[in-house]
Amino acid sequence: MKFRWSYKHSNKDTIFDQIRENRNIKDSFIHSSINDLPDHSLFKDIDVAADRIIEAVQKKEKIIIFGHDDVDGLTSTYILYDFLEKLGSQNHFYYIPNRLIDNHGIQQNFIDKIKEEKFDLVITVDGGVSCKNAITEINELGCEVIVTDHHIVLENILPPALAIVNPKQQDCNFPFDMIAGVSVAYFLIKKISEITGITNDRNYLFWVAVGSISDKVPLLDVNRIFVKEVLDTWSTFDDNTLYKLSPYLEPGINYSQRMNNIHYIIKLLSNGRGKNGEHKSMRLLVTHNKEKDRIIAEMQNQQKIQELKLESIRRYIRTKIPRTFENHYIFRDLDHQIPFELLGYSASFITKKHKIPVIFIKNKNGIAIGEARGTDGVNLVDAFTHAREHLIQYGGHAKAAGFTIRSSEVDKFISKFEEYINKKQTVIEENKRIDIDAVISSRELDKF
Repeated sequence: MKFRWSYKHSNKDTIFDQIRENRNIKDSFIHSSINDLPDHSLFKDIDVAADRIIEAVQKKEKIIIFGHDDVDGLTSTYILYDFLEKLGSQNHFYYIPNRLIDNHGIQQNFIDKIKEEKFDLVITVDGGVSCKNAITEINELGCEVIVTDHHIVLENILPPALAIVNPKQQDCNFPFDMIAGVSVAYFLIKKISEITGITNDRNYLFWVAVGSISDKVPLLDVNRIFVKEVLDTWSTFDDNTLYKLSPYLEPGINYSQRMNNIHYIIKLLSNGRGKNGEHKSMRLLVTHNKEKDRIIAEMQNQQKIQELKLESIRRYIRTKIPRTFENHYIFRDLDHQIPFELLGYSASFITKKHKIPVIFIKNKNGIAIGEARGTDGVNLVDAFTHAREHLIQYGGHAKAAGFTIRSSEVDKFISKFEEYINKKQTVIEENKRIDIDAVISSRELDKF
């Protein structure tokens, strides 16, 4: 892959000042703090959502949180679940779908659970905004739904939920919409805390940072504030799970060690799996006894196995991909060498190196799953919308999205997708440029 190099000249003396000038970094960016977070009341529907949750707890209604089995979804579920306990709820539960078994979104097995166990309120985290039909069916059971999400609203069609807290929906005045699902959950907790006076646990900030980094949201604005706060005040967090993990973490005496620790925790949580709504990583987060040690040991063993699996997949991909690429790449796993849960990882592996949109597709029983990763200037959700007549379901973010499709429709989908991508040739080529912020001598490098 050939890249174009672009050097931005600067008259500044120090490396730091050269980088600041070339990236147009302001003092407000460098020195932002937790006190600079936007007003959570700017979220559309956040008042309705907060009031309904408070009412449900006061009336001892049966509440269930519908999460997602990535780290953003797990941390979102955990902080809201824990806060409901602090509110006094003794009748709240969580459900984490298993992506190896369930498709994306709310599926029939969860709806059946709502009916059989007679829940009064469903709260979704890190998802739900594209589940119009499922939420309609849940409403018909007499159960209300609150959606908290951060994904793109497809064609501006919203589900019939009681409240939708999502910065990407129309008429939402929250000033920054590129936040993780865990951040949306956190702001909802802040609103409930403000109304009730129940303390908002500071340890939640740690999990907001973990979920945000895991979900690869841009470390700007709100996201940077959360992560910076955690890195700056690392020693002040006394979360029970963090304490139990401390023997396996670096001392955390500098930012590098602290970031290494966060990435270790992300990898560990990523290896949990479950069924029937349960999840090993969630058990780790919510358990407050010696079971935590056992779960950690099991997950560490699973992590070692996972690392071997990832290396095997990387080797396999290297043997299959071409030496050169055009403006995109689509891989169909006809050999069934890549697990469904690692399709996104596999797409990222190529996108990071070659700076092009990539889709990995795998078939099972006549239905195919696709995971895509993209680059700046190419909105994958828009690309899928362009080909929506061939898709069963799709959604996600501009640079990370997925879909479900009948296997018989894959070729037609690819044609429509390529039709869209070919119009983005100039933008894709622009991503193959490397901007040089500063040039330093070997003598200057020694100072670092």
